[in-house]
Amino acid sequence: MQRNTTWWRYLHFWRHRPERDVDDELRAHLELRTADLEQLGLTPGEARRQALEEFGDLETTRAGLYEISRRVSRHRERFLWLDGLRADLRHALRGLIASPILAGAIVFTLAAGIGAMAVTYGAMRQLLLRPPPHVVAPERLVRFFFTWDNPGEPPSASAGAGFRLLQAVRSSDTALYELAGYEPDREVPIGRGVDARLGRATLVSDGFWRLLGVRPLLGRFNTDDEAHPVTGDRVVVLGHAFWRRYFGGDRGVAGRTIELRGMPYEIIGVAPRGFRGIEITESDLWLPLRAHDDGARGPNWRTDDVPQRIVARLRPDVSEAVVEARASNFYATFMRREHREGPKWGVKLAGVTGALDAAMTPLPETRLSLWLFVIAGILLAVACANVSGLLLLRALRRRREFAVRLALGMSRRRLATLLLVEGFVLASVGGLAAAAVVALAGPWLRGTLLDGMALESAGTDWNVVVLAAACVIGAAVMAGLAPLMQLRDDPVAGLRDGGSHGMTRRSAVFRTLLVGQTALSVVLLIGAGLFVRSMHRIAQLDHGLDVHRVLTVEADFTGTGRTAAERAAFFERALERARAVPGVQHASIARYIPLRGAQGGGVFRLPGSERYLEPDRRAPRVNFVGSDFFAATGMRVIAGRDFAASDRSGNGPIVVNERLARFAWPGRSPVGECVYLSATPDACTPVVGVVADARTFSIREELRYWFYRPLPAGDTTASRVLLARVAAGGAGVEIALRRALHELDPALPYVSVRRLGEALDPQIRPWRVGMAVFTAFGLLAAILASVGLYAAVAYAVSQRSREIGVRMVVGATKRQVIGLVLGDGCRTSVAGIVFGLLIGVAAGPLIADQLFDVSPRDPMVLGVVGVAVLAVALMASFEPARRAAAVEPMTALRNE
Repeated sequence: MQRNTTWWRYLHFWRHRPERDVDDELRAHLELRTADLEQLGLTPGEARRQALEEFGDLETTRAGLYEISRRVSRHRERFLWLDGLRADLRHALRGLIASPILAGAIVFTLAAGIGAMAVTYGAMRQLLLRPPPHVVAPERLVRFFFTWDNPGEPPSASAGAGFRLLQAVRSSDTALYELAGYEPDREVPIGRGVDARLGRATLVSDGFWRLLGVRPLLGRFNTDDEAHPVTGDRVVVLGHAFWRRYFGGDRGVAGRTIELRGMPYEIIGVAPRGFRGIEITESDLWLPLRAHDDGARGPNWRTDDVPQRIVARLRPDVSEAVVEARASNFYATFMRREHREGPKWGVKLAGVTGALDAAMTPLPETRLSLWLFVIAGILLAVACANVSGLLLLRALRRRREFAVRLALGMSRRRLATLLLVEGFVLASVGGLAAAAVVALAGPWLRGTLLDGMALESAGTDWNVVVLAAACVIGAAVMAGLAPLMQLRDDPVAGLRDGGSHGMTRRSAVFRTLLVGQTALSVVLLIGAGLFVRSMHRIAQLDHGLDVHRVLTVEADFTGTGRTAAERAAFFERALERARAVPGVQHASIARYIPLRGAQGGGVFRLPGSERYLEPDRRAPRVNFVGSDFFAATGMRVIAGRDFAASDRSGNGPIVVNERLARFAWPGRSPVGECVYLSATPDACTPVVGVVADARTFSIREELRYWFYRPLPAGDTTASRVLLARVAAGGAGVEIALRRALHELDPALPYVSVRRLGEALDPQIRPWRVGMAVFTAFGLLAAILASVGLYAAVAYAVSQRSREIGVRMVVGATKRQVIGLVLGDGCRTSVAGIVFGLLIGVAAGPLIADQLFDVSPRDPMVLGVVGVAVLAVALMASFEPARRAAAVEPMTALRNE
């Protein structure tokens, strides 16, 4: 039975079928030729046979026509699609131009949300997920951590291994792994004299470069012979960033020399861009293992327990569990042989992806990056809620337009395509703006969070690009589909209701979005407030020392050949010279730097007692200091006196801190008492003063027991540091001190002058970074929420103009109209604030360990955030309320 080709073709209006057209065309030609032959007197059968013979190979002809028809159909469909897309793009761009404020708000919101997510994801990926650049097969590389477990104490771990242990482990199981040692983050003076600077170096053992499989950018890497700890050569490989910064990217740098620690080193190569070994920190220089303390120790100094870290490459088909078990057995045997008795020894392995410190714990920056990623996710959620709300408002305003289009015959599919194109345009512009946010805010966040770490990327991180692209596509779909939620099945009803229908029924979805973004903004602002409070507590913390005005001065004698006695004499002369430098109020010398070093006190026995004083099973710590030490460090003498110059002759008296005084002499002053400081009976050492407690290493540590002894004038101990307390606001004192010490001994390679508080800066930085980022993201979220609220209230006012006009006609005052509009906006904000406070209270304990001396449910923070967000909501609602009060009643009624 033949089909009616005309109506059958139109049944497939949604898809063109070129094969059916060809078949119909061939059939029509064949039938026409057959009819012509019949008219010439042929029978129907003969006419049919002759017509087929004239056509030739029908299948070949049909196949050729099929291909031609398909090409024409594809070309036509492509043309129609491009023409429709061009029209949709023009319409979308006209819509953006017609509503610049709304479009700008949407683009700004998308840029903020997507940009924040991309930036924080990039930082988190670099710390947690990205393998070391340029390293071959990083999945087969592991780091060795040596563990010990003493009964009654928590297990401990360390990445440090002495050179003998390194060599022993290396030769123990060569069938399972190949390993090398390295020492990161070594400070090395570059240059000489006042203009010298400190560089960050990594010292590597033989086999290090071969193990990682890295290729140099220029020159070569050091050989195994050059890296020998005793007989190696003075050669150096430059880090890429240092090469660009110090040598201007000179490609002929190989073969030149650079002065390090007062000695010439030959530059043999340049590391590739972004290479940082297997650590996260950046290195300026890559030196052979012997370079550390070169010239300061004897030829066999590497046989002691100088800590080195170990990286190993596992052989194929060798599991980490097998290596861990074998290495643990070997390490336990080695340590028992060296120390006879000890704790339970073991070895743990960790991959090279992820930032760990020497104790096998994540760096503070790692935990902070995770929190920042969560914060960015919250901000993106706020942005999505804001965009959804703005698009719903836009859809409510365009309800009449959609109804007209549907009434004129546009299909829902065609309308959805139009809306998706509009959403794609909005999302694409937002994505471009997000790229600008990444370009501007990315360096700030990386410089803040990853300060001192390897920030140079070895190439484009396509994971970040894919994430940003996914966010843009998701935003485009959301922007296109959100208006479809407001379409009505009945176009006539849409024409009748127009734009007023949406706000008359007060969309529950839109109000939910407003409440949600306000709540999330409150959560971020609570986090910012908690970090601000933590920083305030840290700023008010009494360290027992003046960490801001005290300078520590150290001298590097490497290569000078100075004996211990000559070094001690140099510091005595430097002390007198420092006291004469303008701006220096007090100066002294000590054996150890406060906040950076200490020594166990050993014997501390009270008269009449046969037992040594060991509070909490720990001997008191001791520092040997010069006269005026407490004034120079800002420590307060609360009883007795400071050391005098005469106390440095002989053993001298001691000064104790408050904590030790309360423990050893409870209820009375220790001044005038005496203690025994050696195991053999000798003269009792008098106590001449008590100083306030001071922190030893950490701002979170428990205060310890301390006593101080005079540094003997004839002491030849090499360890010395000069401490100088400068006047407030004293500028240029650091340069003056460096110049004064170089004048005393021009052969010194480097003189280091630092602020005492620099030792605490790395500990404080996580709170400082958290405060900065939480505050920035919290304020941005509050701005986004206020934009959404402003748009909602403004649109509500425009849709309720008739209602407002009627109210004013029947006697409502301008103040009452303003109160009506403000109340409408504030009710939504109050609901969001309440939900946000509840979420903040519930989630507060999750960041308790990131705070300092602040409760995660601090009532002051909760109260200030609630009031601040409510104030922002009032400001966002006030301008639409003022415009509503300025409406002329009759004009509003006539326009409606």
